[in-house]
Amino acid sequence: GFQGGSGMSASTATLDLGEIRKEGFVLKESAIIRQYRKRWLVLTRTHLYTFKKDRAYADPTEVVELKACGTVKSADDITNKPYSFTVQVPDRNFYFTCGNDKERNEWVAAIGRATTESRRVRSYSEEIEYQEQQRRELEEARSRMQAGGHAGHGVPPAGAHAPPRATYT
Repeated sequence: GFQGGSGMSASTATLDLGEIRKEGFVLKESAIIRQYRKRWLVLTRTHLYTFKKDRAYADPTEVVELKACGTVKSADDITNKPYSFTVQVPDRNFYFTCGNDKERNEWVAAIGRATTESRRVRSYSEEIEYQEQQRRELEEARSRMQAGGHAGHGVPPAGAHAPPRATYT
């Protein structure tokens, strides 16, 4: 994944097409002039992207990291437009408008679900545990290589394939 928050340049974001959860046209409010522009919105497991063209998947105009996403909700009262929703991140609120209520509700639900999941990906302790496990596996692989791959060749590790011990009857 990417390091850091929204400071990264959008062009570095690579979109894995296998990760796409939902996509479709929406109107997005531009940051500066508050005009709504048609954008192709793409939701993946970890990010929300906007593109100028549908299914182009290059040079996103916005990249939102879902881990940083605070609130996703209907925003008709804020935008004064029907079928709109907002995606709020620490340094910005994004506003989108859909063609109908069903579409809007689907986006809110899908983004909300992905946000919860990406936040839950790994807690700090799980992350440490994961790195520790990776390190152990690496060390084991390294020691196997140093042993020339013959160490214990053909000899099962103790207890792995040992015949069952006699049980007392």
